[in-house]
Amino acid sequence: MSFFNLEHFTLFLETHALLAYLVLFCGAYFETLIGPNFFIYGEFIFVPGAALAGLGFLNIWLVCLALYVGGILGDSSSYWVGARYGHKMFREKARFLSHANYQKGKDVFEKYGLKSIFFARMLGPISWLVPFLAGMYKIPYRKFIVYNIPGVVVGIGQFIVVGYFFGNQYKQILGVVQEYGAGLLGGLVVLLVAYYVTKNYFPQVLSPFGRLWRGVVGWFLSK
Repeated sequence: MSFFNLEHFTLFLETHALLAYLVLFCGAYFETLIGPNFFIYGEFIFVPGAALAGLGFLNIWLVCLALYVGGILGDSSSYWVGARYGHKMFREKARFLSHANYQKGKDVFEKYGLKSIFFARMLGPISWLVPFLAGMYKIPYRKFIVYNIPGVVVGIGQFIVVGYFFGNQYKQILGVVQEYGAGLLGGLVVLLVAYYVTKNYFPQVLSPFGRLWRGVVGWFLSK
């Protein structure tokens, strides 16, 4: 029989449950650690881990604990790396740790202060740099962690909710896909093509939405 047989997979997880939680912890840690986080995408760790909990293979509370603790420790490690080596790591032509990104980070902290530590978790790639920059700018660690922990909980939590819901409702979701799969796939293709054409040939159509999103985020940060 194949190892990927569901019965074998279930038995493997039951036998090596601690290993599964350790993998999730390490994934969350390195996803938030400056350097590795440029190449590790958290959604490929958070969503499957929560989905396995939704399927009943893992304990959802232990999954949350592993992901949250890993994320918080990863951000804290980035903070201390920034505090110790921050200014030495930026290079003019670097892809991520460039002088341009250094200035952008400085502007964000000067404009929005400590709130940017929390909201960075909802702003995609900027979350890679903010804990590192917080340490580099000598923000007191106690203040950093007060804003960072809620940010990690919300930022990772959104993926946990999606993954757990999918795992818990996968039979119903698969039923819908099987019944309406062709239509859903066709609609998705149409949306992707429309987005690509609009973005490349009619960018003025999307610019109001970009300004609206930036305005909403800016409003929250200014409060």
